[in-house]
Amino acid sequence: MSKKLSRSQARCEAFKIIFQLNQHMDDVDFLLDNLMNELPASITSMPYIKNVVYGVMEKYDELTGIISENLAEGWKVERISKVARAVLMLAIYEIKYVEDVPEKVAINEAIELAKTFDMPDSPVFVNGVLAGVVNK
Repeated sequence: MSKKLSRSQARCEAFKIIFQLNQHMDDVDFLLDNLMNELPASITSMPYIKNVVYGVMEKYDELTGIISENLAEGWKVERISKVARAVLMLAIYEIKYVEDVPEKVAINEAIELAKTFDMPDSPVFVNGVLAGVVNK
């Protein structure tokens, strides 16, 4: 039997799918099936992964608006990296809609994703936007 994914690993896989959807608007069911085939350990984390992926898709406009409201003056959502946008959407969705994820955990995990997948200044940027979100 395959090993179970940690919540951090499941979050990382959900981030990758959200990023792909933002890039190509692929078929989400295809991406989820593909994940289960390529990473069998993800099967036990599928309820969480599906919840956040479908939730981000459903709340896409709302999440984009929240990001926009928390950017520095003169910045537009289109200006931020696609990686940072996907990280922020996932984190904001967790903060607002996933009850078993504390705000601090969502923020710390988002910073770690930004460190892993984006430019060196991205973690500070992501932290700043999310600090604005939780302080409102």
